[in-house]
Amino acid sequence: MGHWRPQFRSGEETKRLRAWYRQVACPKCEAPAGRACRTAAGHPTDRHRARRDAAGSPPYEDWKKEGLFQHLGPAAIPAILVDCQTTRDDFGVDQPLGDAVAIVSHVLTHRLGIGLGDEPTLDRLDDAARALALARGPIGSADLVTVLAAQVATLASIIAGPHGDPEAMYTGLIRDQVDLARRQRDAEKSISE
Repeated sequence: MGHWRPQFRSGEETKRLRAWYRQVACPKCEAPAGRACRTAAGHPTDRHRARRDAAGSPPYEDWKKEGLFQHLGPAAIPAILVDCQTTRDDFGVDQPLGDAVAIVSHVLTHRLGIGLGDEPTLDRLDDAARALALARGPIGSADLVTVLAAQVATLASIIAGPHGDPEAMYTGLIRDQVDLARRQRDAEKSISE
């Protein structure tokens, strides 16, 4: 399912896991108890499977009772990432285009809430965009922005028509949106005063 990863472990959990596995010597690299495992080239590594097996299962239930974990279940995959994969499968496209189609579909689905300035709707869209950016990382996010910009430019050209100026049409659209946002802000400000 793409490059999505669950949230990183807390610092305390990482320390406890490291201490748990390092309580025994590593049968593979012969690292003594309390010391990090080493690769064949001598570089430190997290741990070898043999050491993990020798140490046994960490006492997660005890740690949970101490309040170390908020939950032990598998982390849920954000809906936007499921939608991205579905889009890629349905259209047979690459990841950046699938991501662009999925996020635009989310925006189109919630356009009434956006138009009304509904904060929960805007928060859900922000959360979806943030989850997508975190899952894709800087390169995947840059690819997504490039695809979205190309789509906007294509739509601007279509809307402007064969003899129109797409850049002027797009600039006018942005000015209209900024003016509308300012009028809404001023109206809210005058109501609150």
